[in-house]
Amino acid sequence: MYTMEQAEQLATEFLRRLSADWDHEVALYPDEECKAQKGEFFYFAFQSTKFIATRDSKYFLYGPCQFAVHRETGECRLLSVQESYAINPFNGR
Repeated sequence: MYTMEQAEQLATEFLRRLSADWDHEVALYPDEECKAQKGEFFYFAFQSTKFIATRDSKYFLYGPCQFAVHRETGECRLLSVQESYAINPFNGR
């Protein structure tokens, strides 16, 4: 079973691989309120690095940019818009 810290490392690697050919550089939100554990999953949010650094809306990537890491297997996957709203991993924060 993974800890939150281990899951965050898996999440960082997953995001690096996922976004390798994207036009925008992305990163996990550093804020603790953008990390959560609910049931069998850890949840993380990400955004463009320019938005995280500046909070300037012109750099904002639209839609819920969230993914889940399974606590036991470490499997990572993006959440759909519907899942993001249904799960609400960060409780509307």
